Amino acid sequence: MQAGDLGYSISEDEISYVVMIAPLGYLVGSPLSGFLLDKIGRKSTMLLLAIPEIIPWILIETSTCVEMLYIARFITGIADGALFTTLPIYIGEVVEPKIRGILGTAQSFAIITGILLINAYGSYLPIRMTAYISLSVPLLFLVTFIWMPDSPYYLLMKGKIEEARASLSMLRRVNNVEKELSKIKTDVQRQISEPGRYKDIFTIKTNFKAFLILIGLRTFQQMSGLSALGFYTQVIFKQAGGYLSPAESTIVCCVIQVVFTGFTSFLLDHFGRRPLLLFSSAGSATTLIILGLYFSFQHANYDLSYFYWLPVAAMVIYNVVNSSGLLMVPDIMTGELMSVSVKSKAVGIVNIYLGIIMSFGSKLFQYLDYHIGMFMPFYVFGVCCIISIAFCYFWVPETKAKTLEQIQQTLKESKEVESAEEK
Repeated sequence: MQAGDLGYSISEDEISYVVMIAPLGYLVGSPLSGFLLDKIGRKSTMLLLAIPEIIPWILIETSTCVEMLYIARFITGIADGALFTTLPIYIGEVVEPKIRGILGTAQSFAIITGILLINAYGSYLPIRMTAYISLSVPLLFLVTFIWMPDSPYYLLMKGKIEEARASLSMLRRVNNVEKELSKIKTDVQRQISEPGRYKDIFTIKTNFKAFLILIGLRTFQQMSGLSALGFYTQVIFKQAGGYLSPAESTIVCCVIQVVFTGFTSFLLDHFGRRPLLLFSSAGSATTLIILGLYFSFQHANYDLSYFYWLPVAAMVIYNVVNSSGLLMVPDIMTGELMSVSVKSKAVGIVNIYLGIIMSFGSKLFQYLDYHIGMFMPFYVFGVCCIISIAFCYFWVPETKAKTLEQIQQTLKESKEVESAEEK
């Protein structure tokens, strides 16, 4: 952000708040969507959320002071927090189990594609022009998604059997869906017969275990440096130096991340969630520690001219390995693990936490960089990735090719095994 772009000056500290304020909007957006999901449905909620995705770009384009940017970013956070709650649930309920891994990565793929595009044209265009272009995305979503069907799970929850049949027929592109419809109906009836109160997230063992797994996945996703390094990529490359400009280095990393995320999405339903999480955590830890060592030597004034290529290479590898698991799997499992009876409420709480941990991770990077040195946040994030390996190995269940009901049974069976061992 430069004064010439907007017509008013912005300090470095104000820029850091512009970066971190959006995730705080999750505190509003996540519970709001949790309420809307069960009241007006998955599809209607997403269509409604196009409005708060449009407003921020208008505010940025017309802004006359930094406070307007704060408001725009906070509204963006509200919309994103709500969408991050709604989209995984919708995808988890409309796609077939055998391809849920591939389509479940749509959210992650869309996010990093958006980051690539905003870096590509945002680095070379004025901010106001960038806002004009970006405004077209939610408008396009609004006029296209209206033709999509609602979730058959939601429709059956509301007793709309004929609408659920029509929705499922459209999604599967076949007329006879009675067998699958009957199975979904049985699953929904069983799950909604269970209590669906907020306290049931914490008092029913399977719900609580699924909730803790989601909290853990979001913690290690963000403390792997995912959002923090994404927000400060150009700052990192500026300090690292090299032949490419910070903007060019960032675009290279984003392009490779988009390509490998698309490639990895096909691996999710082949190798499964757990192996990719373990690989991603180990690979991220390795590259983060290498980057920490590079900046440690730079901080100590060693001559690193022969290693000018290392930061870009390490960041590229980091983006590849992080995208293969820690980026995508938490998004998929958000729509898979929770019971239908408490899903919207639990996912809303998880995404409130996501907003907090995302803001914390981003501010932690800036704080450690300013007070200690660029090397320290890489070491901290690297250690978190090592802990993530143990968490994913011992806690996270495999959900590959399982129906939502089978996943619930897996959680129950693991609890029964634990209880038997305790006895």
